[in-house]
Amino acid sequence: MSNEDCLQQGECFCNLDYLMVNLGRNEATTMRLVGIFLENYPLLTQRMHASLECGDYPVLRDVLHDIRSSCVLFSGQRCVDLARGFEDAVRRHLDQGDGFASPDEWKATADSLADCMRGMAAEMTQFLADRQN
Repeated sequence: MSNEDCLQQGECFCNLDYLMVNLGRNEATTMRLVGIFLENYPLLTQRMHASLECGDYPVLRDVLHDIRSSCVLFSGQRCVDLARGFEDAVRRHLDQGDGFASPDEWKATADSLADCMRGMAAEMTQFLADRQN
């Protein structure tokens, strides 16, 4: 399904058409930014899981901020919302010692965020394939 099709059905993880409009329909820049996301998102999700697993919450907070920043560029609102909520919970835990329900809850949130980013990546991969045909 193309990005335009999933937007019409309300099932998209990101809005690449909106990005193209904001870039003045500069397809080369859009494709370059999509490529950068596709290269970086696996590293971001690995860093998120690794910092959570070893309990390095300052690094986790920073990685979540990086994820949120990466997703917002592509109007990945689902991922942005997940990352923001997770980042806020980690920040509260670091600042006040609260916001930490259980490691299992944060693991489930990290898994959901990684799945969301995979959804964005799948749409971006299809976007690139559509442009190369």
